[in-house]
Amino acid sequence: MSAQTNLEILQSVFDSMGDADAVVAHYTDDYVLELPYAHPEKPDRTEGKEVVRERLVQAFKIFRFTLHLTEAHTCADPDLLIAEYISQGEVIPTGRRYSNRYIGLWRFRDGKVCFTREYLNPEIARAALAPESDD
Repeated sequence: MSAQTNLEILQSVFDSMGDADAVVAHYTDDYVLELPYAHPEKPDRTEGKEVVRERLVQAFKIFRFTLHLTEAHTCADPDLLIAEYISQGEVIPTGRRYSNRYIGLWRFRDGKVCFTREYLNPEIARAALAPESDD
């Protein structure tokens, strides 16, 4: 596939955010999601489209947001894109605003996403999820 086609697939993933089934429709069955900074004690890796779908179902009960692509960097390998993007939305249980910045390595195979390694600031997510303090 061409880098432009893969960029269009990535935009479709972003446009589907909030609907787990629509998101994973763009993923291969053996899709892998890595979030190296999600948990300070260990990197986070989820394998398999259905496992990721269930993870997204749970995440979308907590976070409601959109993703906006700010930069896309094509690589010598047309099936690899490096994307910079931002989220804008809210944390449903707390009602707090949620906005983060991301860098993602997105790999494609046969017109679908097969791998994502996403870097984000986990402290922003933790702060948005934290209970209100009574200080």
